[in-house]
Amino acid sequence: MKKIALISLGCAKNQVDSEAILGLFKKPSFEITNDLNEADAIIINTCGFILSAKIENINTILDALKYYKKTIVVGCLVERYLDELKKEIPEVDLWIPFKDEYQKLPGLISNLFKDEERLPIFDLNERINNDKAITYLKIAEGCDKFCAYCAIPYIRGRFYSYPLSELVNYAKKVALKGIKELVLIAQDPTSYGKDFKDNKVNLVSLLKELARIEGIESIKTLYMYPEGISDELINFIKTNEKCSHYFDIPLQHINNKILKSMNRRDDKKTILSLIDKIRKEIPDAILRTTLIVGYPGETKREFEELKKFVQEIKFNHLGVFTYSPEEGTRAYKLPHQVRESTKNKRKKEIMEIQSRISYELNKEIIGRIFKGIIIDKKENEYLISCDYNAPDDVDGKVILLKNKEHNIGDIVKVKVSKAFVYDLLVEEI
Repeated sequence: MKKIALISLGCAKNQVDSEAILGLFKKPSFEITNDLNEADAIIINTCGFILSAKIENINTILDALKYYKKTIVVGCLVERYLDELKKEIPEVDLWIPFKDEYQKLPGLISNLFKDEERLPIFDLNERINNDKAITYLKIAEGCDKFCAYCAIPYIRGRFYSYPLSELVNYAKKVALKGIKELVLIAQDPTSYGKDFKDNKVNLVSLLKELARIEGIESIKTLYMYPEGISDELINFIKTNEKCSHYFDIPLQHINNKILKSMNRRDDKKTILSLIDKIRKEIPDAILRTTLIVGYPGETKREFEELKKFVQEIKFNHLGVFTYSPEEGTRAYKLPHQVRESTKNKRKKEIMEIQSRISYELNKEIIGRIFKGIIIDKKENEYLISCDYNAPDDVDGKVILLKNKEHNIGDIVKVKVSKAFVYDLLVEEI
């Protein structure tokens, strides 16, 4: 039996792939371990999205090589820089692009140990059980948007949806294992179904099927592209008791010139209209967004417009990236690149504004009642998932102090009793 360790880097979509990879390595031929010292082979699932991620990935690979184990590197970084990586880090035993080779991983690793055994092919839905109450459900792959700053379409390929029946069957399986919340993810989840011949299949029809599954208590969708948030989708989230009133809408910017240069489909007017519509239809909606500062051509004027937008809209949760020039993207060769020091200063300014907004909004919801799911427990407290937060460690935590025993997955009714800048303290009612 060979022991396999896996290091997962990057976003939640990568985490889904990592869990699927681990699901391939079945006993009695393999055993999963979290201890790199005792592993026979270390798999590193990489991200190649932005410069800081690439630096982190390279350092992680170099650190893993110090254990003198069989080292296998997979994922986006390999897909994008395979030839350069092979040349620069020849100590790695296997470089595996994600598109075609994942299903062969057990056999390829067996070959490294001159083992003849072969295991079943890769299956996205055969993922290792992580004994938690929440699981990510990747509903689509790739992207057709071709935003000017983004390399994902070149790494992950064109957009395609996973079959609705397979997603529903998988959700039924995890519900039987005790999963209470599904978190739908994709690069562009609001385009789900657009590549099917049946034009009646879309994100709403998928949500309807998932909401019918016994045992599933909550459904969230992350990374919703604004132009795909239809009236039908808003109404379904509003009226279905299992759909969380949580809208994660990465907007990137608000200035029309910058949005056009980014090749975004929305403009300031449609963005403001969408936010206004969501808040009118679902007054208790939690809004999250992601912004990019320091994009080529972003002057002080455009940045001030972005700051004003953040101050006026008051998102519950907001994250900021500094623009990272990515080879092969349209923005890579644009003139008027912004200095790194200016990017970092602008990021700091936005986050300082957002911290004040977050604290103000959190204080406003003291007394609000949520239905929550126990997702983790520590010595003196439980962590709760509810409409307020997503499980990707971007939002604040919802903390319930222990006054009686609960198990992971228990459904609780809680009231917000105290607010912090990002976290909430709740009490059970």
